Amino acid sequence: QDTYAKSLWEDIKDETSGNFRTALKGLILPEARFLAEEMRNAMSGWGTNEDTLLLCTMLTVNDYDTVQGVKDYYQAIYDTDLEDAIKSEVSSPFEDFLVEVINRPKFNESAEVDEKGVEADLSDINEFIEGKEIIDIVYLITSRSLSHLARLQEKYYQSEGSELYQALESITDHHIKDGLVSLMSIATDYFRYCAYELYNAIDGDGTDEGVITRIIVTRADKDLSIIKEMYFEMFKEQLSKAVKDDIGGDYEKTLLNLVN
Repeated sequence: QDTYAKSLWEDIKDETSGNFRTALKGLILPEARFLAEEMRNAMSGWGTNEDTLLLCTMLTVNDYDTVQGVKDYYQAIYDTDLEDAIKSEVSSPFEDFLVEVINRPKFNESAEVDEKGVEADLSDINEFIEGKEIIDIVYLITSRSLSHLARLQEKYYQSEGSELYQALESITDHHIKDGLVSLMSIATDYFRYCAYELYNAIDGDGTDEGVITRIIVTRADKDLSIIKEMYFEMFKEQLSKAVKDDIGGDYEKTLLNLVN
């Protein structure tokens, strides 16, 4: 199947261009390979697109096998370890965050949350926030299951009367802030995170076709229908209408076929 996809992509890529070509690539190639190539593109040439690296890692943070696939494809295609590539292109503490995320162990998200562990983490993270110990926060948050992080946020709110992500925002900036807040958001509701990212990509300053493509294409045969419902619930507009109003041509038709 991988060989067939590669052959099909080779036939198509010279006949297409731009965002339409990227969308088709995401549909033809295995998800892990597509994301590996997107991460490579984000670290190639002048400058590094940290936003792309973050989105690619967040989209798969709840899918251990796909993350391993991304790393395997990256090594096979570019003869470079993904972790080493990140370390050479991104600075700490965002570097530490990305590296820890792609190396997360496989969690059983349906397992019962360890309440004593949550209480211990609550005490630790309060100390880390007070001391602005960003690296310690990164290591704690990236080494816990999503269900554990969701419970930690609940406990924090019960204890402090405010949201944990707001406390993290107050002591961080730039890409590490985005990373920590994104992971907290996904732990609470993955579909809401995706809907919010789509909204920002469509209704923000200009249209970010890369974000739109990565989310719609990689979630099309998984949970895009749920993301679509969440989008409407949050923003009172159909995702299909938002796409149609903001995008045109064959690229628009491809995305609409997936959304609908």
